[in-house]
Amino acid sequence: MLSVDEVREILNSRISALSSRRVPLADALGLRLAETVLAPVDEPAFDRSAMDGFAIEESALPGRFRIVGESLPGQPTPLPMGRAEALRVFTGSALPLGVRVVMQEDAVREGDHVVLARMSGASHVRLRGSAARMGDTLLSSGKMLTPAALAVLASAGQVLPLVTPRPRVFHLTTGSEIVDASIQPAPGQIRNTNAPMIQALLEQEGALWMGWRHSGEDPREALQVCREAALDQIDLLLISGGSSGGAHDHTGEILRELGFEIVCRKVNCRPGKPLIIGVKEGKVAVGLPGNPVSHFVAFHVFVRQILALFADFSPSNWMRVPLCEGDVLLADSRETFWPAHLHAAGVDALPWLDSGHLGALVGVNALLRVPIGMRPLAGESVEVLRCGCF
Repeated sequence: MLSVDEVREILNSRISALSSRRVPLADALGLRLAETVLAPVDEPAFDRSAMDGFAIEESALPGRFRIVGESLPGQPTPLPMGRAEALRVFTGSALPLGVRVVMQEDAVREGDHVVLARMSGASHVRLRGSAARMGDTLLSSGKMLTPAALAVLASAGQVLPLVTPRPRVFHLTTGSEIVDASIQPAPGQIRNTNAPMIQALLEQEGALWMGWRHSGEDPREALQVCREAALDQIDLLLISGGSSGGAHDHTGEILRELGFEIVCRKVNCRPGKPLIIGVKEGKVAVGLPGNPVSHFVAFHVFVRQILALFADFSPSNWMRVPLCEGDVLLADSRETFWPAHLHAAGVDALPWLDSGHLGALVGVNALLRVPIGMRPLAGESVEVLRCGCF
């Protein structure tokens, strides 16, 4: 049985970033840029006004000027002006060389003339190339694409940036006792809670959820569902249930039949011990233990790491904080990831009954890592894993 750290090391060594591809700007938020983007032209590409007002020769003194026209945003650069002439301009208007802009608040218009009695020290001109020169680096390869970075790409005409794409994930839930959440369960049945939770967690992490299916206990049915999921078009396969060692637990068998090399069969943690991980030609499959708290823990400790490796970044979700409230903590022979609430002063351990206690996850925004045989006390520094919870 592997430790949590051993499993995470295996994932680090066996999983690589997905091959880069071009995607529309609308789909690129949060992705990592896979190329360096250079300025195709000077930015701004021409001298332009930073204010509404009047353009005059740069060396002109206060006085009365004849208005010779106006320059609207989007129009070509106007012709040069004489020393006693002024041009009505607006924010973003193209300007001739060698001018300054006097704000309209400092101007008095008199018919086809304007009196400029006061001039500030600023020229109110955004000079060509003042933001970037042609060939300058706008965004470096490896940059995480934020809304501002997307705007920079748009300014350079890069509407199909080369990025490390979002991982594509298919989810299979198993178990003859599981029924859809919309159905009233018969005696011995339970509603499917893992499907909506996994979908929400995947979407919260920015992965592409490619859908889910359900199958009963028959491994041939589950195998057929996986094959119909077009495994060549997904990066990660998640299978809920069937990862323990019982007579009806067939996830390992299914993954081997699909050609996956099993690199983890059990992990020494609580909850989530019966975890199966397989790798195959750049793809990963994870057999998640069926209970919902086990799902939640395994997703945040392992699946989120897989998604991060696929996306070529390392989430900084592990941290050390003071333990504020830990009376409910219990020592265990396995490493425990305890539902917790992280706040400004530290972290509180929250009560939970077992790995099927779904209600214990409401309000959880972190998992408190409790070492084997240990029971941290209030005031001690503890390691927590921040969860992407609301």
